[in-house]
Amino acid sequence: MTTIVEALNRIARQCSIGAPSSWVNATRADHVELRDDFLQETLSDIADRIDLPAPFAGRFAFPGTGAETYALPADFKRLQRHENTVYDVSQDRPCVPITRDGDWEFIKDTGTAGVVRYYRLAGYDGNWTISLYNEPTAAIETVISYMTTSWMASASGVVGDEFTSETDVLILPRTVVESGTVWRYRERRGLPYLDKYNEYEAKLARLSNDTRARRVVSFGETDNNVRWQDLVPAFIPSS
Repeated sequence: MTTIVEALNRIARQCSIGAPSSWVNATRADHVELRDDFLQETLSDIADRIDLPAPFAGRFAFPGTGAETYALPADFKRLQRHENTVYDVSQDRPCVPITRDGDWEFIKDTGTAGVVRYYRLAGYDGNWTISLYNEPTAAIETVISYMTTSWMASASGVVGDEFTSETDVLILPRTVVESGTVWRYRERRGLPYLDKYNEYEAKLARLSNDTRARRVVSFGETDNNVRWQDLVPAFIPSS
């Protein structure tokens, strides 16, 4: 894997900036901008726009204590963007998001006739919570698929979101991070940047397609596989 130092050195060359003796301890204004501003903006943009697999993705299973609100892990960045991101395993169906305070209070006040579970996300970086109605009573009932804040790993393989050592490695694709950081620097300095911007968007689109594509060979046959869950609604009791 590419170390973060190697990636920053490449970025610096493309921005016509001399690399410092230590990127971790660099204090010169242009070095700090690359490391703490433009690089971080690129990393955040990638994590905001693409649902990547682990170690960028995480899974949270509710402890099932019967409480309404639960604290999400400290590395929680956002929910993944698909309909099953908060999934009720016991009912074999996704939970339904509630985005407005008034709607949430209405559901809690009036109750619901069905078995659909609703959820409400709240908080800010490092302090996210999620509320459920009706509350889970078992650890395996409801799970969340989310994107973490992780973008690097230590030499020993511990993933995280803070660059603290010259041996830390970049776990995101190097060329995407480099082109995204370079175009941001050039654009902010009034330099030609469209070539790097277009390169970044193309690489980001390819990365998104690669993570979602089905790698199969089709010979024209019809897919007749049907899951029993599609035919039998989850709310029908077993006896």
